[in-house]
Amino acid sequence: MPLVFACSASHTPGITAWPEAAPKKQRDAVLGAFNKLKEGLKDSGAEVLVVIAPEHFANFFLNNMPAFCIGVGTQHMGPVEPWLNIERKSISGDSAFANTLLQGCYDEGFEISFSNELDFDHGVVLPINFLIPDGRIPIVPIIFNALCDPMPSPKRCFEFGRVIREVADKNEKKVAIIGTGGLSHWPGEAEHGIINERFDKQFLHDIIQNDVDILLNYSHDKISSSGTGGHEIRSWIAVAGAATMWKPELLTYQAINAWATGCGFVSYHCPNNF
Repeated sequence: MPLVFACSASHTPGITAWPEAAPKKQRDAVLGAFNKLKEGLKDSGAEVLVVIAPEHFANFFLNNMPAFCIGVGTQHMGPVEPWLNIERKSISGDSAFANTLLQGCYDEGFEISFSNELDFDHGVVLPINFLIPDGRIPIVPIIFNALCDPMPSPKRCFEFGRVIREVADKNEKKVAIIGTGGLSHWPGEAEHGIINERFDKQFLHDIIQNDVDILLNYSHDKISSSGTGGHEIRSWIAVAGAATMWKPELLTYQAINAWATGCGFVSYHCPNNF
């Protein structure tokens, strides 16, 4: 079956941890975007959801920081944050597809790490809390390094997304993919609360225009101008690689000071649907 659904979304914990802090209009825009993604995922008939999310020191630290790690277990636990206002519970994984994807990555020259046990934080749990609140679709988590140098380049992330798409196209299951993280933010730093709207809007423009050459040439320094948390946009670039022939649509962008994050949401439309 081919890939049937693709999207990218911010995952700032304020969405569930302190939702009332954001202005109602902005909060409604974010929740409305998640609802559209939920309906799109449901309509796609997806049978497994690949979630590409950044590491937040929930699983790895400086003694071992893989560029990419795929969770191949049948069950995962999360969130690790008790203050997120999302119940900690067991989350179903699709071990069979995860191992198929793992082997497919190796076949294509991506020797990614793998784990039978991953703890999920808000990067994974928050978006799936909105997209699959009933847990009806198993997930395949892919955790990547957006914390410390060296990080996988945008080009490598794009190619990684392409490999995911190729494996999905050969699989019997209907596969969906979401990239979570970003946009601009400086978590826990002196600059915390700053939002680089100029960077966010330019990046979203490049995503919507599907300008591959520009996306592949985003430099580390350029991304750094969007904050240490801005490096999470690598997940968005991976999704762009997976859905490179699809039409991206910007659902909303909100610079939400109360959540200290530029929040963006993009949905991709299959060529057969436009």
